[in-house]
Amino acid sequence: MKWTREAIVNKQEFSKESTVYHYRLLKRIHYSTILNLIYWGILISMLAWELILLRPYTMLLGIAFLPLLHALLIFLHITLKEKRQLTHWQFRFHLPWLGLAPTNHIGLRRFSGLQMQVFWVTIMIIGCFYPWAPRDMVSLLCVHLWIFLPRLYILLRLKKHASKGFIKLNDKDTSCYSQ
Repeated sequence: MKWTREAIVNKQEFSKESTVYHYRLLKRIHYSTILNLIYWGILISMLAWELILLRPYTMLLGIAFLPLLHALLIFLHITLKEKRQLTHWQFRFHLPWLGLAPTNHIGLRRFSGLQMQVFWVTIMIIGCFYPWAPRDMVSLLCVHLWIFLPRLYILLRLKKHASKGFIKLNDKDTSCYSQ
């Protein structure tokens, strides 16, 4: 009896409802620990600058509440527009996906569209409060850009695979696959 891969696959029985997925890696983007530390240093230096100017409260509130606002916008988009549950999404506490992020494969075009909507809607929400507190809104905008720049950079690097790509977010890298 042959013990090749074909013989093993032929002996296995699959039901008619079973689905077999084969993913081919298109691109993997590794996260650099040094760049991550430098990026956190940028936030700490912005916070120190705000502390010198005696107004760090807005930036601290932005660090605490902007990821929650992003999560709320993602929740509203998925539950109201797509009519899905957030079963495969979880809150992450490390860059570049600080906030609500998918745990399974997700279509790159769908994910980047969702991220761009969250990006622009948050800028519009911050802009609505600009007439009453212009200095504070600049701090919020800086925190929002600090959260989103790594995401936008990764999505820009994966843009050529948007039509057929599926993205998988891991702790050490972001991978783009084709089915």
